Amino acid sequence: MKEVVIMAAIVALTVGVVLSGVRMIIGPTIYDRVLAFDTAGLDVIGAILLVEILFDTGVFMDVVLVIALLGFLGTITLTAYLEGRLGE
Repeated sequence: MKEVVIMAAIVALTVGVVLSGVRMIIGPTIYDRVLAFDTAGLDVIGAILLVEILFDTGVFMDVVLVIALLGFLGTITLTAYLEGRLGE
């Protein structure tokens, strides 16, 4: 039963990544694209954590932490750059 719920959640997160990818492509603004990129990153993190629960291992925890840190820093950096560029 646990496996079915986890697989359903992974499918839902996959749909979220696809929809975020569509939003990254069609925009309409650069801020929408940045938010969609951040959302896709969080969906990937969630899927990795679900796979970790499914296989009952702790191997992927370092990968999740690195992806979360890089995603956060990337979003903050890009937003600060765009705010500086558009504020001039």
